[in-house]
Amino acid sequence: MEIELAHHASGVSGQVRIFASVSTIIQHLPSDLSNFLGTHSAIRIDLEEGTSQQAVDAVAENAADIGVFGGVVPRRGLKYIPYRSDRLVVLAHRDHPLSSQTSVKFADLPDYDLIGPSRGSFLDMLVIRAAAELSKPLKMPIRVNGFETVSTMVEAQMGVGLVPAGCAARYVTGGMLAAIALDEPWAVRQWNICVQDSQGLPPPVKLLLKHLTNS
Repeated sequence: MEIELAHHASGVSGQVRIFASVSTIIQHLPSDLSNFLGTHSAIRIDLEEGTSQQAVDAVAENAADIGVFGGVVPRRGLKYIPYRSDRLVVLAHRDHPLSSQTSVKFADLPDYDLIGPSRGSFLDMLVIRAAAELSKPLKMPIRVNGFETVSTMVEAQMGVGLVPAGCAARYVTGGMLAAIALDEPWAVRQWNICVQDSQGLPPPVKLLLKHLTNS
């Protein structure tokens, strides 16, 4: 009880609402939040997942304190801070023609079925933009939500998928899948944080924001 009272007295208790892209929840936020809560046990985190657009909208509409998103999603009244980055790779079944290559261009993918990302996601935006520059259309027989689902579909030989390298490293351990470097500038994705652009952020939000941006 004395510890809890001390936290309250110093202004470091309370709740922080985070709305984040699924990709950052899978890759980056677990370790960052675990380290933060290990030091600030009186702060509670309410974490919700969605698209990058939803994350920015949630902060702009005061439905979240911190948004974690990818790409450029401008909204007036918000402050944007760089967070983390990742690199996309092509995930293919070991029997797929691409599996023996060390790298591929996005222009090589229309020759094969692609497991499409969920509509409205940061990855979907990148794929749509890159596909517009191709000489022939992409073949996306199915769209899924989540990289674990992508790996399952690839293992079932339904096509190839685009996943972050950190996730691919886990999926290839069974020997059924291969990860091939995607040789494109946009394969490196930047993730950002947004908050209300004001000096009046609650102390718990300020503490977590400082932790995330200094990690």
